[in-house]
Amino acid sequence: MKTPGTDRRRAASGFTLVEMLISVAVLTIVIVGTFNVFVQNLRSYNATTLMRTSATRASLALDRMVYGVGTNNGLREVPHASVTISNASSTFWRLSFTNSAYFQWSSTTKSITDQSGKTLGTNIITSTLSTNGSGCTISLSVAESGGGRIITNTMATFVQFRN
Repeated sequence: MKTPGTDRRRAASGFTLVEMLISVAVLTIVIVGTFNVFVQNLRSYNATTLMRTSATRASLALDRMVYGVGTNNGLREVPHASVTISNASSTFWRLSFTNSAYFQWSSTTKSITDQSGKTLGTNIITSTLSTNGSGCTISLSVAESGGGRIITNTMATFVQFRN
């Protein structure tokens, strides 16, 4: 025999404890997955930004040396006979040219400067300078750090001097 009201209580009841636990577990998995995608995108953005910044710094320093800054002529305008390289080592080099103008790099300052003290490039951790009969090769390695990462970008160029 049925007791009156039993069917009524079952029809009015809500979710069971097992149903609630399953829905909370599924929601947790979705939230954790979404958070992991967000963290990966943030890391990728950070690495890409550091790569872009280091490439821009290296390219800008090379452009300033090759094409010049303001009224200072760059290396493209320099006659070959007026170029001298002094102290070319792994920690310092100086490239002197017309009218006592020069570019120099030092590992202690991690920058390239000109004769007036203008900074042409920063965060330059290594640089090499070599010359041959018609021009010189300049190589720069620029490092950028942020977000627990250190990104290094190396660029080089060959400048042919005028005759």
